Amino acid sequence: MKRSDIRHENNNAYLVIDRGNDAESDSHSRHYPIQNLSRGGIRFCSNEHFEIDERVNLLLYIDEKLSHQACGRICYHDEDQQHNNYYGISFLDKYLSL
Repeated sequence: MKRSDIRHENNNAYLVIDRGNDAESDSHSRHYPIQNLSRGGIRFCSNEHFEIDERVNLLLYIDEKLSHQACGRICYHDEDQQHNNYYGISFLDKYLSL
């Protein structure tokens, strides 16, 4: 999927990521705010560290309703001037219908 795909901002969306057995985490599932989403992936904000190419299971909620469930791969990491960390996930098994 090209990064040039149309990105949609959604203030009423969040992401739940299940990383499986993570010894550093008390809970295996965490909620993350979404900055934007496209047909092929999601950009989200996290204080937690993710590895590039890490595989994750994700649930996307829009307006408090489950909208999409997929497997994904962490494909990039950016940091802004305020040291907020942003990660990109590309969907591995299902594209998002927008």
